[in-house]
Amino acid sequence: LLYTIGQLNGDNGVSRLDHLRLEDVQTTPDEAGGYTIRYHATLVAAWGRRSRVPTEYTFQLPRDMSSAGIDRFVEAYSHSCVDWGAHDVSAGSMWYYYRPSRSGCSLAEGDVVPAVATVSVSDINTTGRFPEYDMVWADDALRVVAVYGKYEDGATSGDAGIDGYNRFLDAMRRELEGHDGFSTEPADLRSNPGVETPEVTFRANLDGGRSIEVVAILVDNVRTAGRAFDDRYGELSTNADLIVYNGHAGLGANIRALASKGRWTQGQYAIVFMNGCDTYAYVDTALWDAHAAVNPDDEIGTRYADIVMNAMPSYFSNMPAATMALIRGLMSYDEPRTYEQIFHDISSSQVVLVSGEQDNTYTPGGGGDPTPVPTWGGITESGALARGDETRFETPTLPAGRYVFSITGNGDADLYVRIGSAPTTGAYDCRPYKSDANETCEVELAADAPVHLMVRGYTESDFSLMGSSL
Repeated sequence: LLYTIGQLNGDNGVSRLDHLRLEDVQTTPDEAGGYTIRYHATLVAAWGRRSRVPTEYTFQLPRDMSSAGIDRFVEAYSHSCVDWGAHDVSAGSMWYYYRPSRSGCSLAEGDVVPAVATVSVSDINTTGRFPEYDMVWADDALRVVAVYGKYEDGATSGDAGIDGYNRFLDAMRRELEGHDGFSTEPADLRSNPGVETPEVTFRANLDGGRSIEVVAILVDNVRTAGRAFDDRYGELSTNADLIVYNGHAGLGANIRALASKGRWTQGQYAIVFMNGCDTYAYVDTALWDAHAAVNPDDEIGTRYADIVMNAMPSYFSNMPAATMALIRGLMSYDEPRTYEQIFHDISSSQVVLVSGEQDNTYTPGGGGDPTPVPTWGGITESGALARGDETRFETPTLPAGRYVFSITGNGDADLYVRIGSAPTTGAYDCRPYKSDANETCEVELAADAPVHLMVRGYTESDFSLMGSSL
């Protein structure tokens, strides 16, 4: 089933084997002295085309999984049925590069087993969830740890990882240097310091009595970085709100290594971004288990840890911008952003997603009084708009759950939906971007909150607005 990772990667997705469920496993000896194994498997997979989810998907998996069989499979298909950028393909990595849909790949019928899978949206999927902004800013401070690994161990210059580290330092300086109390450590930080300055700290004061501290660290790789790095990372992770690893996944080895490091504190919520290639396939429960161990009120660990991952390759050139997207998202405490909105500023080629968010409760304007309406009869409104006109509506405080809002009409009216506060043309939680007056938004409330709506005339329009619970 490792080969499902490579095949799905060729179709803009990836499977996650730590959620694998096997049933009806049957083992039968065959005439050649081996065994035929039949089973029913249920996989969780990330799919990069949310508007085009198939109902079926056919895997082409190697038939002979003996060591000799895999060696023959690699010899036969390691050039024609792998990713265009594949290199050093071996029996240990063929599953990662495997691309049976590649043009020119012709698999012999006897070499593969076709497996037709039914596809449906998983019940662990969520939309519209926010990071826990209230927990991040409970102490009025944002603490970030950004770790950069090199492209080549031992490199001192001309390395994509070192370049990414330097570019992040430059971006962080430009982001914060206009704020009061801005400082760097070392104080005489020069441009492109690279390996000469493998750790840099930025500090600044933000509006409203808040502050930010960002520590950036450059290593060869996190798996072999040594005791000094482990100790420093453990010290920093204790109170970190955001941890970002940028570098090679190492076919999962680096991801598992970093997940086993760190020291966690009871009640400390952290977002961990594993920003390497296909990290969704490699993350297991280690980080959540570690958080559960220090939080008696959280048996599975997701209450205090969200893990951000990629379903597709992450290129070193994109890593500084991806890190800045998370930092800017959390700095936007006056205009909180959903994870989808934060991810909008990350290269779409990465197919970034988050796990552990399913129990997040932060909702802008949510919680507390007033008491939510016990039953909501929905909303039905209509009107006419000139070009540029806006009409606004607000629901009562609604119970946590899923809701749908839609407009129909003539002309071109645009629907804006925002949880907890009024939307603007630049701040919203849903904006369908259709070229007519027929638009639909679905929102999910993690906590009780009102929903604010705006209908805006892109052209002169008539509209009817409806909203209901799902």
